[in-house]
Parts: sequence; C-alpha cells; structure tokens
Amino acid sequence: MRYLFFLLALLSCAGTLPSSAQSLVTTIPVSGQPYGVAVNATNNRIYVNFSTSIGVIDGNTNTVIDTVQTPWQGSFFIAVNFVTGRVYTAGCSNTSACGVTVMDGSTDAVITTIPIKNGSGLVPQGIAVNPLTNRIYVADDLVSRIVEIDGRTNTVLSYIQAYSSKISGLAVDFSSNQILPVPSDGLLVINGSSHTVSLVEAGTLDYDVAANSFTNRAYVTGSTLSVVDLTSLETIADVPIGSAPFAVCVDYLSNRVFATVMGADGSVVEIDGHTNIVTGTLAVRSDYVDVNPITRLVYASDTNDSSVHVISE
Repeated sequence: MRYLFFLLALLSCAGTLPSSAQSLVTTIPVSGQPYGVAVNATNNRIYVNFSTSIGVIDGNTNTVIDTVQTPWQGSFFIAVNFVTGRVYTAGCSNTSACGVTVMDGSTDAVITTIPIKNGSGLVPQGIAVNPLTNRIYVADDLVSRIVEIDGRTNTVLSYIQAYSSKISGLAVDFSSNQILPVPSDGLLVINGSSHTVSLVEAGTLDYDVAANSFTNRAYVTGSTLSVVDLTSLETIADVPIGSAPFAVCVDYLSNRVFATVMGADGSVVEIDGHTNIVTGTLAVRSDYVDVNPITRLVYASDTNDSSVHVISE
C-alpha cells in the first residue's frame, strides 16, 4: 500500500505547482563524465552514473553531495526504486565479472553486488525498476536477453530471451507490469508474469524508451519519437523532434515527455503527451535525461562539458 500513498501525495503536490515555460534553471558542474541519470522524487535526490561511480546530487541545493565507487567499467545506466529508495547500476569489472550494484539511497552505502551469469558477455544497455513488484531488469545487449532480479532478496530470478537483434534501451510500465526493451527496429513488450514477448513496429534506428504508467503509453527515440499504446500494442504517432533523437523520459503527472537530440549543439525537446505535439525546444547539449514529477525539474547529463543541466518544464 505504500506506493499508493506516495502516488496520491505526488498528485496533490502536482496540482499546486505552477506551469512554466521550459528554461535552463542552472548547470551543475561534476567531476568526470556523467552518463545515466535517475531521479528519486521522494527524497529529491538525483543519481548520476560516472561509469565507475555514482554521483549523488541534492535537488534542493543543486550540489553534488556524495560520490560512491562501484566496481564497474563503462557502466552508463542507472535506475532507482522510489518505494524502497534503492539505486541500481549494472556493468562489468576489469576482470570481466559482471553484475548489479545495489545502493541504499538514504545512506549512500553499497548494500551488495549481484553477480550476473556472463555467458558470452554482458553489455548493459538499460536498467529499469518495477516499484510495485520490486523487480529490477537489466538489458543484456550482447545476447539479447533481459536479466530479472528480485529486489527483496537481491538474486537473479530469470534470464528472459527477448529477441534476435541487439537491445538498445529499457523501461517498465509498472501499472500493466510490462517490460519494454528496444531493439533497433521497434519496441518489445514483455509480460512481467508470463514473459511472453510481442513486437510493436516503432520507427527505425531506435535507441531509448520511456513509459508513462498512468496513460500506458511508451515513447521510443529513433528516426522520430514514436508513441506506442501499450494496451492496443500499436504505434499511434510519430513525432519529428530532430535529426538524432537519443534519450527520453516522461513526467507521468504533467504528461510531458522530454527527449535529448544529439548533434553539434544539441537540445532538449518537450512534447505534450496529450496531443503529441512539440511544445518547446531548449538549445542545450545533453545526453541522458530524467525528471522529478513533484518539482517539475528535468535533469540532463552533459558528457561533453562534465555537467548536469537543470531544466524547468
């Protein structure tokens, strides 16, 4: 029941927030190159993956307050469970051992490292959490599988063979218990209970995916931003947002979608989830992105300038 109270609190807070135009609030300098970004709205902490460490940013002061070392090399993706407060990142060490680091978001202490069966090699291309079932999913690009982890016991439950092509991104629709990996030519929809797999055609050269669990829609970056109805399993819109869409996130309370567009200058594009129309474009170089639905602030990592941009919706 805890998550229900949290979601009700989110809704009440969101109703009091003023709407504002998309603008750059501040830029937070960080040490090293920031990659994946994950926001926990319950404690207003932003977690940034630095390949071999996790940076912790205080959303109240916009400052880095901690750096936690992990054993991984080239770990680009990070996820947080807003119910348990735990933070997850996956990768491999320089000895080729692979696994998931579990960090306590309240103390910033590493709880454990979960080993993942290497097989022919692990190349994480996404990590996502279902806070309702307390399952953590890791996309293994090299062998096109999804690693399912029990967040209570910190053990691997299963290896789900997803598809024949490589996986580029991963999300979860927690209300429908659907796991959403992205191969290069569409969106996979995996039932979280039966592990049955469906393929939805969605754009080309796809890279990343985000889901709004209140509307049961998924957003896939590729040649365009494809909008997928997770009930009918159909692509219902293709939104042009630039020549090279990259990462994407969703504010499930305001129903706004934010996507980074790569290029010489780069930008963060805002899309209205009700109308699937672009409502703003901010010219700021960004890579990965996430949003706090309570404060309505977007956090975009910038590996080029070693910084995190804070953007108002």
